Amino acid sequence: MTTPQASFQTDCEEGINSGYFASANYKSQQCCSQKISVPQQDISLEVCKQASQVPSRSYLPWHDYFMSLCYLTAARSKDPNTKVGACIVDKENRVVSLGYNGMPRGIKDDDLPWGKVAAHSYETKYPYVCHAEMNAILNERHTTLDDCSIYVSKFPCCECAKLIIQAGIKKVVFSELKPEPWEEQVPTRKMFSLAGVTCRKFIPSIHQLNLIVTDGIGSVSITK
Repeated sequence: MTTPQASFQTDCEEGINSGYFASANYKSQQCCSQKISVPQQDISLEVCKQASQVPSRSYLPWHDYFMSLCYLTAARSKDPNTKVGACIVDKENRVVSLGYNGMPRGIKDDDLPWGKVAAHSYETKYPYVCHAEMNAILNERHTTLDDCSIYVSKFPCCECAKLIIQAGIKKVVFSELKPEPWEEQVPTRKMFSLAGVTCRKFIPSIHQLNLIVTDGIGSVSITK
């Protein structure tokens, strides 16, 4: 019998395809970038053949791409202890919003405490910090989030779970569990289950992703 803790290890079961490399536009770009000498009537067949030869290591799968954006966005956080990033994606695999944990808008980062422990709770960061999920939801003001998915680098707390449910988001993919007692994660799981929100552990399909920017010129290497 599967225990509640073991359910966290369930694959995220994306079930989505990489549409970019199957698009006609991308095939056309590949065709034009190489010299092709074939009869006009065979152009479409040749384009499809070349497009199918794109190396599997040359692009990020969708779910790795979205989670990579979470970690890149988290780098914006000023929290010295825990940096969290969130990425909201619609049903068409379009990124609609990003967010990271930080102080409320208009408040300077050094005006409030960042510590985790103090003599009084109001002297810690917890009453003040806006979580990544909250900021990602609030940053999107132009479209509905109904049936969207949210990727987040840390498992959502119960307060963020309420916001995710109220926003209409139906799928949560998280990368890491927070180092806290199991009991504190139960309310989130219970609310997601009752509200019909699926929650899955992120399972990467790549081993390493390196982003290097030198003098304004960037490059990315992928190790699968």
